[in-house]
Amino acid sequence: MEKRQSGSARRQQIVDAALAILNEQGVHRLTAAEIAARVGISDGTIFRHFPNKEAIVQAAIDSFEALLFAGFPPADPDPLARLRTFFIGRLALLREHPAIFQLAFTDRLAEAAGQEGADRMRAIVLRQFAFVRHCLVEAQERGDVGADLAPETLVWTVIGMLRGVSMVLQQGVIGPELISGESVWQNLETLLRRSAVPRGVPQR
Repeated sequence: MEKRQSGSARRQQIVDAALAILNEQGVHRLTAAEIAARVGISDGTIFRHFPNKEAIVQAAIDSFEALLFAGFPPADPDPLARLRTFFIGRLALLREHPAIFQLAFTDRLAEAAGQEGADRMRAIVLRQFAFVRHCLVEAQERGDVGADLAPETLVWTVIGMLRGVSMVLQQGVIGPELISGESVWQNLETLLRRSAVPRGVPQR
């Protein structure tokens, strides 16, 4: 017997199940039957909350965007401090909502969403990249990060670190409780700041 839930709570359960299925199994397993089994409801109950599967995917993108950009962008006059808040926040999101975080590095949600949804997903991803790039360019202008490095290279240094942590957790190599966002950021910031040391000056 299905446990009664409020309409909004049930809708969120359906959306969360859809996101988890996409992350773990891909678009081909995103069916009403699979979603219903995850939530513990009948197929028919799903369509009392959503008119069709496309509406579920659109709601999943809404949820994805809302979680990704909660409190965004960080407000701090120091660009590396803003980047730190973003980076540590992303690692916290990875621990709390792994499906949301990991879908940011795949095309699975875009594949399920049709052209309009795919365009939305690209805009969401590009918004993050633009923020990271802006912080790094500003840090270069302040002399905190090496100006001779292409901003795109630096962006991929930051995004690549996030993606690497995501892959390690996804593969079960290490548990999320063993990863400190602050510690990972401190190592990354050290790399970024060392790039600002003038040539010929010994690095410690």
